[in-house]
Amino acid sequence: MSTLDEDVQDAVLAVLPGLSEEKLVSLLNKLASIGVESKSDLQFVKEGDLPDPITPIQCRRLLNAWNIEDKTVCAKVSPLESTNIVFDVSPVNSPSSNFSSSCTPSVSSTNSSSTTVDLTVWPENFEVLWNRMSSGIKTATALGRRPTAKERREMVRIIVDEMRQTELNPSKSQCLIVAKKIVKQYPQSFADVLKDGTRIGTGYGSLLIQLKTRVEHVNRGCSFSRRRKQKKTSNAPPEDTGPGPTDQYGCVRWQPECPVDDTEESLQEKQEEMKDLYSCKGPAGAQKGHLSQLMKAKYYLQRKSINACPPPSIAELKNEWPYLFTPKELYSHFKSLTNISILERLEKSMEEKGKMILQFFRQKPAGTKTDEIQRILLKFDDSGASSFIPCVVLVLLSHFKEKNDALILQTDVLATAGDVEKSLVLPDSPRLIVLGDILTATRWMLSIEGQVAFGPHPNFIAGFAALFSSYYNFNLVYQEQASCTLEFVQRCFVGINPPTGTKATTAKIGGKKGGKVSEKRNHTVNPHVCTLLRKLMDFEWLSM
Repeated sequence: MSTLDEDVQDAVLAVLPGLSEEKLVSLLNKLASIGVESKSDLQFVKEGDLPDPITPIQCRRLLNAWNIEDKTVCAKVSPLESTNIVFDVSPVNSPSSNFSSSCTPSVSSTNSSSTTVDLTVWPENFEVLWNRMSSGIKTATALGRRPTAKERREMVRIIVDEMRQTELNPSKSQCLIVAKKIVKQYPQSFADVLKDGTRIGTGYGSLLIQLKTRVEHVNRGCSFSRRRKQKKTSNAPPEDTGPGPTDQYGCVRWQPECPVDDTEESLQEKQEEMKDLYSCKGPAGAQKGHLSQLMKAKYYLQRKSINACPPPSIAELKNEWPYLFTPKELYSHFKSLTNISILERLEKSMEEKGKMILQFFRQKPAGTKTDEIQRILLKFDDSGASSFIPCVVLVLLSHFKEKNDALILQTDVLATAGDVEKSLVLPDSPRLIVLGDILTATRWMLSIEGQVAFGPHPNFIAGFAALFSSYYNFNLVYQEQASCTLEFVQRCFVGINPPTGTKATTAKIGGKKGGKVSEKRNHTVNPHVCTLLRKLMDFEWLSM
């Protein structure tokens, strides 16, 4: 995303922070199509220029804010200045701004002049008082290194205190603008970037969370300054709106066009040939070299089947595309979908970052389930396991207070797929099933929608790659019980880091496939994931 795109997006989210990702993308595309080339062009946008998904009230709020922003001269005013301070609270601002305007002191004098502070745009003019920062922060920003956690917390306290001179309870969207400016000014010191160059989400998510957390902390117990409203519940049934942004999240070729040198009829004929091959050769046919070429050629048809509305069940997909349920073709489909070689990516990143994560937790950091994690580490040390990757997964699950069986199930070493389906209660969401103890097991199966869809196959990391691929390949959401661990894997190990959106949900209204989900729209990284990533970044940069 270009700097211009980010500036326009921020201008939208500053007014409509709860706007869904789907509507946001539609709005940004429409603005680009009518010739918006800079943020200053927004003042010329008319209501008729905005796309249909944006409601009339949302249109008017946007236009009102953009016109005010262009016309209002914002000045930073100290409570001690000898002026009559008049707060211009526009209708687009949240209710708490009304409290700010009435509770922030006005200082009168004989001077009849007045300065208008527009509470809708002050974050864009906010300047951090770097001269008030500790010597540690000054040194870090000057040398381009990361400050310590303590120095960063002190910086956040000073910044929030200064922000509250203008707005008693800055909103998340206002904190976002300030965080983004800080990271843009000193990326080497504050950007969410791992040592290998992997950028996490927007790059400023962790600082945003720290700023907003501090704001909420200093406003605790003050009911007049709260922004949050009680959620409205509805008993109305969910609408079947078809595949949405959660399905497409992180994908680069979610639904390609039909190849120009093929027709759907010819592709369907080749599909029938593959089904006949599977009937004769079974999964062993996947090893034939020409099969992979055929599968890639029919990627368009596979995506059309998966993306159908209503979506097909896993059993129906397996019947239509049996070779898609072999590890080799599952990984290949994920590569076409996301442009990432999942098995190679996980093997490399788990090897490099997994060791660092275990070293981090061996230090018994504050804010972690120390006893449980140390028990896992001790068991791993005593197990003689040849791979530390299962231990990394268990430690992450424990840290996020997620149960092992929310992601991984255990069964007998000699169990078959039929045995597993009879002896275990398999949920709809994907589960990696290991044959034996999690730390030492060498064979695995994968269940989706209550049935074993893969395996048994060797190599735990291959199984974990298959597990993760299934969420993207089959348009599945992360189950709530393991959503933090899965998002951490996605961002830290796989490297899928969209700046907005999420593949997690807070509640299901009928299982997906075959049902819709109630989505929680996030414009930043999950806060629990973000906090751990920030601690790991500090540990990696400062301690290693």
